[in-house]
Amino acid sequence: MPPEHSHAAPPPATPGAGALVEALDVSFRLLRWAMAALAAVYLLTGLFIVPQHERALVLVFGRITGEGDARIRGPGIHWTLPRPFAEIVRIETERVQTVSAGELPAEGAELPPEAGFADPAWDTFFLTGDANLLSARWSLRYTIADPEAFLFRFRDAVGLLEAELNQAVVQTAARFDVEAALRTDVERFRAEVGDRLRERIRELGLGVRIERIELVGVRPPAAVAHAFEAVVQAEQERSRQMSEARAYAARRGQEAFGEAARTVAEAEADRDRWVASAAADAAVFRAVLEKERENPGVLRETLRQDAIRRAFAGVGHLWFIRPGEAGRRELRVLLSPERRALMLPGDR
Repeated sequence: MPPEHSHAAPPPATPGAGALVEALDVSFRLLRWAMAALAAVYLLTGLFIVPQHERALVLVFGRITGEGDARIRGPGIHWTLPRPFAEIVRIETERVQTVSAGELPAEGAELPPEAGFADPAWDTFFLTGDANLLSARWSLRYTIADPEAFLFRFRDAVGLLEAELNQAVVQTAARFDVEAALRTDVERFRAEVGDRLRERIRELGLGVRIERIELVGVRPPAAVAHAFEAVVQAEQERSRQMSEARAYAARRGQEAFGEAARTVAEAEADRDRWVASAAADAAVFRAVLEKERENPGVLRETLRQDAIRRAFAGVGHLWFIRPGEAGRRELRVLLSPERRALMLPGDR
């Protein structure tokens, strides 16, 4: 019998078997390195770059990763698990985007008489505080301030923003009369629509920042457009006439001021001249008075003679009649030198 614990001898090794084992070992080592390289490449696909004008959110199994401010990836290089474990959601936050609301009917378009408020065309109008209808076209320019709220808090944030803009226009228009909303106070109308919309966005937490709200155009219904145009023309005519009246009043006022200044200047000149003349006469009278006091009667006679001489200076013939002797009167004629030159020698 063979021994109880006998072992069979291994078959003798052949050169072909050793080469096969060595080849398999090398293949497995290469496969491991290839798997490691593929795993590294796969992990490197989780690297992503966020440009300056963008923000990114990383969803791992459908949930946003990170806490606080880290939930929103800013500009730079970031890493996350590759797909399909993670998803990168990008959104532009610095680009100004636009939402439009309202419509302007075509020029001359009118609603048919049988059309009621259920007609879709009535959706282009809003009601003012004095029960008038206006149509308007609005443009809202905004940027995204909170990407997470804008992307995930609402199903259609852009549609909601447009609806809130329409609602703000309707509510604000109810506080304005048609003239203010259409012409006289358009800027305040636009500003109040913006204030109301900003307040509503804060309440909803929509995650957008309003840059500007523009009223592209506003128009009354075509059926009453001619009445509004007549009012505008009347106001323009009134403004023109008032401007002309103000210009005429200003011109006449300047002329009146000029004439008044000239009259006052002439009056002041006359006053100064008369005052100076009166002062000169007073000085002469005072001097004469002093002379009269020094020589009573002499100056008076001198002045009388001087006055007579000035009075007779322009007279050609002087006739003097004075009493003569024994009640007779004597007539004497004073002739000018020219008259005496014409007399005969015997008559002189």
